[in-house]
Amino acid sequence: MSGGHGQHDDPLDRLAAEEDWSSRAKAVENQVAREQRMPSLRPARAPRPRGAREPHGGISPIFVGLVVVMLVSAVAMWIGAGHPSLVVFLFVISGWLVTLCLHEFSHAYTAHRGGDHTVAEKGYLRLDPRKYGHPVLTLVLPLLWLLIGGLPLPGGAVMIESHRLRNRFRDALVSAAGPAVNVVAAAGLLVIIAVAGPEYSFGLSGPELTFWAGLTFLAYLQVATAILNLLPVPGLDGYGMIEPYLPPGARQAGNKIKPFGILLVFALLYFPLARGLFGDATYFFMDVAGAPLNLVYEGSQLFQFWRSW
Repeated sequence: MSGGHGQHDDPLDRLAAEEDWSSRAKAVENQVAREQRMPSLRPARAPRPRGAREPHGGISPIFVGLVVVMLVSAVAMWIGAGHPSLVVFLFVISGWLVTLCLHEFSHAYTAHRGGDHTVAEKGYLRLDPRKYGHPVLTLVLPLLWLLIGGLPLPGGAVMIESHRLRNRFRDALVSAAGPAVNVVAAAGLLVIIAVAGPEYSFGLSGPELTFWAGLTFLAYLQVATAILNLLPVPGLDGYGMIEPYLPPGARQAGNKIKPFGILLVFALLYFPLARGLFGDATYFFMDVAGAPLNLVYEGSQLFQFWRSW
């Protein structure tokens, strides 16, 4: 063992002996603070396994097919190709289904922007009519009512997880986005009719009558769809626009009615008084827009061709 007092090498003693130890400690603290203020420089999440993909949109081939049928049938009406009733029927049905898909897509897209990203996983952003609600209750029944009664009951439905939305305004906006599509579609068709269409239906014949009758009847259906969807009935978009601002008791009562909302509308329209009031409201907006009302009748007769059998 060597003599004398040994020198013990303590790291804390060496740090204390350095004159700038406090400044070095401060620099480390500043560096940590800078990293916390710049999270974008660090990975936000662990990388996904190879081959894993996030859900995405992409347009459904069914929707593309409906758009093609709508455009081809519109051209056929214009040039007089095919049987007038057949081309009007194809144009109106495909046009109604196209706006139905856009209606539900608008609900889903607005919800996605508002915080509910589950709509992508559910396939709502693909414009696929098969994804929008129950195939019988929300698609077949409204379609049958359109064919038999000439009225477009609200069809389609997307399941939105409202608790994921950022605030009540976003929740109300999701409900308003659907009817907005029908309002825009109706306005676009009515502008075309007002600018380029005939002022009166009298004297029209052949392809000219077929084209403007089909276009006017589709515009009528869009106006009717917008009005129906904006009714403040639980389960419809009009109620959804005010629901976030209702007291809890009223919302609980509305939740019990929601599953039967579409059936309630169906029952109300069965009565002549309610059906008459609804028809008057629809014809009022058509008349204000300057659309020849006789063309609505001509279009409905061509569309429901089986009535003449």
